Amino acid sequence: MDRFRIRPARKDDARLLFEWRNDESTRNMSRNKDVIAWDDHVAWLDRRLGLAQPNLFIFELDEKPVATFRIDGEDVSYAVAPEHRNRGIARLMLNEVRARFGCLRAHVYADNELSIRVARSAGLDVVIIDV
Repeated sequence: MDRFRIRPARKDDARLLFEWRNDESTRNMSRNKDVIAWDDHVAWLDRRLGLAQPNLFIFELDEKPVATFRIDGEDVSYAVAPEHRNRGIARLMLNEVRARFGCLRAHVYADNELSIRVARSAGLDVVIIDV
């Protein structure tokens, strides 16, 4: 399927990543559940993009950003844009992540059963986080 592509995140993705990160559902499934301030987000993004290998990516479908993922060592973190959830995008993205980057580990809260199933079906190692 060539309707999708993975590209490195850029500075001009700051607003999009900020909105996705501060979405209530995303925060509830994140380790840090706090709303992130804009200045803190921009500082984090600048630091991340300044790394030799930022490993922060945007997943696009039909040339529109619909999700993001970040790789830290053997761990992958991911989020789908709120308006694109429940459409199979996470499965598509994680299958591609597995194909390109190998078997990674996803830390997922025990009550996020859908994400657990999707990550496992993509061949990721899933570490369950107790709520």
